[in-house]
Amino acid sequence: MQKGAVLTRRFALLATVAVMGLMLAACGDGGNEGDSVRTESPTPAATRTAVPEASPTSTPSIEQEVSEAYLRYWEVYADAVFNLDESKLPEVMTGPQLDRTRREIDGLRQRGRAAKIVVEHNSFIAELDPVAGTATMHDEYTNRSYEVDAETKQIVGQAAPGTVLTDTYFLVKEDGTWKVRDGIRQGG
Repeated sequence: MQKGAVLTRRFALLATVAVMGLMLAACGDGGNEGDSVRTESPTPAATRTAVPEASPTSTPSIEQEVSEAYLRYWEVYADAVFNLDESKLPEVMTGPQLDRTRREIDGLRQRGRAAKIVVEHNSFIAELDPVAGTATMHDEYTNRSYEVDAETKQIVGQAAPGTVLTDTYFLVKEDGTWKVRDGIRQGG
């Protein structure tokens, strides 16, 4: 196997492990439904991955930074569509993804709805160029999200039956912070 392929697989494994560890940690908070770390709240979802914990003095690897930024994106996105609050979106997204999410929130608001995001991630870093400050995250996730009334937060209709979606997200590093710039759906 070529060295590049081995490194790509190693990065993908590390990213998957990091994502799952973060999600397991988020889910182990006593089960409060309103916690922003749980994807079940506004839009992100639980991730199953075991990630070795870094010592307090260690610096996160570039792969950890990207994986953590991706999960943070989901947390902020989930909170934004649940509370119809766009204020934190620029912290985790930019460009077309930011514009698209703002339009999504406007559409929900106009219909008197919000969204409860319940997602189980299966993601990995497909490409990473630290010099250019770009990364590509591939995520084949199970979506059980649903709409809620914007005021009462009561479910409207039914939760998604667990549809598997395949998305690719493109991240860029802006002013020292990894942000999702765009995303495309490949299947689901």
